[in-house]
Amino acid sequence: MKANVIKALMILKGISQTDIAKQLGVKRCTVSGAVNGLRKSRRVQRAIATALDEDYESLWGEPPKSAVL
Repeated sequence: MKANVIKALMILKGISQTDIAKQLGVKRCTVSGAVNGLRKSRRVQRAIATALDEDYESLWGEPPKSAVL
């Protein structure tokens, strides 16, 4: 999913990148990098998907590494 769509979903749900960063104990730029596709952190990506109540695959286009096929 495109970064602008993920950002729009976050705004609609009242969730900020800072919120997710604090929850995970990482810097906001780490979350921003995942949203914008500049960093590939499955932990951060999973947290974003969970916060948005979306399937991991619908946001990132691939199953999380720990998924059993």
